[in-house]
Amino acid sequence: MQQLGFLDVLGLSTSQGMVVLCAIIAVGIGFLGAGAWLVGVDLVLFAVYLVIALTPAMSGPAARWVRDDPASSAPADAVIVLSGGLTPDSSLGTSGTERLLSGLELVRAGVAPRIVTTRVTQRLGGRQISSDPGQRRLIGLAGMDSAWSMVDSVHSTRDEAMQVARLLRPAAGRSIVVVTSAMHTRRACAVFEGVGFHVRCVAARGLQNTTRRPISPDDRLEAFREYLYEHLGMLKYRWKGWIKPGPATL
Repeated sequence: MQQLGFLDVLGLSTSQGMVVLCAIIAVGIGFLGAGAWLVGVDLVLFAVYLVIALTPAMSGPAARWVRDDPASSAPADAVIVLSGGLTPDSSLGTSGTERLLSGLELVRAGVAPRIVTTRVTQRLGGRQISSDPGQRRLIGLAGMDSAWSMVDSVHSTRDEAMQVARLLRPAAGRSIVVVTSAMHTRRACAVFEGVGFHVRCVAARGLQNTTRRPISPDDRLEAFREYLYEHLGMLKYRWKGWIKPGPATL
């Protein structure tokens, strides 16, 4: 279940979450006497795992899901780089680094005169850390401090869109380039369009897993996990009215 991303969907991707889930399942099986049922579920999950990891089954769905617009088709007001995770020493995680490097490349290429990042905070190892130091290091190395703006603490893509809309008032009619991880592009850019921006979506170049064109077993599994998560995220955001209804893409 962890390899296929089901625990991420349930919010139980940590080791503690796995222990809790396994304990609940064990109690349920003992109470219901459903050992044969568990074996059947395990076999189905294992078969799905083999198909995803060892065949190109995810290649088509992943490629169709990713939204990657021509970034340099016309000048934009700003490049918006969405945040990713953090490490305990306040460095950006892999996804955050991928996104920021891709955004800095666009600004250097003249796509927009400014770059906007979003701040995330996490409590790790008993300390409250933020994305500020990691972002500042990379932006400073690129020599783009004067072109950099930041929006305050965010907890969701919707928060990021609302905060950027406040920064770039009036949002309506503003043209922006949104940079995020490949599988996140479709949902993220739809959210920014929902608050009034004209959006060009750019998929960040992967440093670790290549999910838009998965070839290795690890890439295929990561693509499946993110694909599942983003589909469910789209359903949630549509239900909340944060993005406009549209046809599903498989």
